[in-house]
Amino acid sequence: MADSKITGLAALTTADPANDMLPIVDVSDNSMAASGTTKRISINNILACSPSATLASATISGDLTVDTSTLKVDSTNNRVGIGTASPAAGYALDVRGILAAGNSAGTIIGGISFSSRPEIGAISNHNLGLIANNTTMHLITPAGVFDWYDGVGGTRMTLNSTGLGVGVTPAGTGGCLQLKSGITFPATQVASSDANTLDDYEEGTFTPTVRGGGTPGTTTYTTQIGRYTKVGRLVTVSVSLAWTNVVGGTGGLQFGGLPFTSANTAGSYDGISIAYVSNIASTAGTVLYGLVEFGSTVVTMTQTPTGGGTYGLVTLDTAGEIAFTATYTV
Repeated sequence: MADSKITGLAALTTADPANDMLPIVDVSDNSMAASGTTKRISINNILACSPSATLASATISGDLTVDTSTLKVDSTNNRVGIGTASPAAGYALDVRGILAAGNSAGTIIGGISFSSRPEIGAISNHNLGLIANNTTMHLITPAGVFDWYDGVGGTRMTLNSTGLGVGVTPAGTGGCLQLKSGITFPATQVASSDANTLDDYEEGTFTPTVRGGGTPGTTTYTTQIGRYTKVGRLVTVSVSLAWTNVVGGTGGLQFGGLPFTSANTAGSYDGISIAYVSNIASTAGTVLYGLVEFGSTVVTMTQTPTGGGTYGLVTLDTAGEIAFTATYTV
């Protein structure tokens, strides 16, 4: 039967774990009796005396704090924090740090940084999404469509069965790449040694010139227009020139100022296609040609007899007009 001396005691409704005492027998102290000495101990002392003790199970009705901020259970708001003592509102689990998955050998096989508290989980209709600051940033649908968003309601990129779209939803055949506003290359080319890599695209204007092959001279112009397109190592130019005077120029007729220096391969010349020419004197019975000199930014005009024979330079005219295009490598 129950000990009347204990059952008759008043109930303690609110315990002070640091100061309220419990009786305990210290079996290591036999100064009072061979079986041990009765002593007092606080609840805190009991919890602290064996940090490696194992509990079969535990039910905690209030908050749980482990090492200040290693683990925090906020029972009032039903939140759990890892790496924080104050789990944020709106999150059942608030992780501050890196969450990683490991294999049986303990090797990390995947990790996600949670420094800005994104969420990973089901959004709706079995979609899987990544949410940052309550905004969906990435979504994966059961159909295998991947969407990346800009955080303000717009779609940055979509990957589906037809291809990848940047700024648009791809709608071509499998494997296509669709862009909303084109590809931008750096202002300064980052050259690649891979022959299958496109590493540059550029459009622009330049100022072509009329010059002598010996002494360039000084030229007076009425028209001086140059446009170019560069794709990788290939440059295409369009030139329109009209001039009324050349002072001090000697040698054959040349056109200078090309936007890029041609490849410096000895004996390799790229030709021009003449659309219009006026007042440029050539020898009777010859055909005009133009060559992009290797390792230079100059076109040299030549003439070849129609019946065959050695080519010659075209005399520098003090006035004339020409329009031509040229494609050359750099």
